Amino acid sequence: MSRPARRKVSDGTATRNAILSAAVDILHREGAGALTMRSVAAAAGCSTTGVYTWFGGKNGLVEAIFVDGFNRFGDALLEDHASPPDDRHFARLGEDYRAWALANPTHYMVMFGGAVPDFVPSDEARIAAVATFDHLVDSMRRVMAEQHIAGNPVDIAHHLWAGIHGYVSLEITGMDLADDEAMRARRFRNGMALLVRGLLPSPSTVVRTSSDSVSSPIG
Repeated sequence: MSRPARRKVSDGTATRNAILSAAVDILHREGAGALTMRSVAAAAGCSTTGVYTWFGGKNGLVEAIFVDGFNRFGDALLEDHASPPDDRHFARLGEDYRAWALANPTHYMVMFGGAVPDFVPSDEARIAAVATFDHLVDSMRRVMAEQHIAGNPVDIAHHLWAGIHGYVSLEITGMDLADDEAMRARRFRNGMALLVRGLLPSPSTVVRTSSDSVSSPIG
């Protein structure tokens, strides 16, 4: 009696995931204007009733992408949270943030870039978003205690988040004016160095190359 029930739950989860994947793909390829219950149902291979059953409507569908994005983004930051709170911690955090955003650009733009203009997240969805920021604040507390950095961890976390977000958003939207990936990566490293330089109590090893004119206290 229990086996069919488990199969039904598994099939339902697969359907939900297929609908979400289809919606993300449509947003990525065609933009918000093409995102309709009908187009998502067709791409997912289900009925429009199925989409409504799972998500209640377009806003619910976009909210599911929003929450799923923040949950997975938070998981990526938590991996860095477990790393040693040394001078490289800030660099690893920035690299992990950028890597996740570039690997999930549609999620990222739904989360931060207003990819669906008429989407308004619910209070519950906003709580999921804030929980991700809390991970970053907790990480800052660890590093600040270990490195003897003075200041408010919430303010410092916001400082880093805002700066990293700026670089990543320009890159995702193609407005970073970089010639190639090597230039993007170099500029990001230098940007992280500038963000962090004022936080550390004393300079670490300074690295200079002919192409990098910014001192890097984070390696």
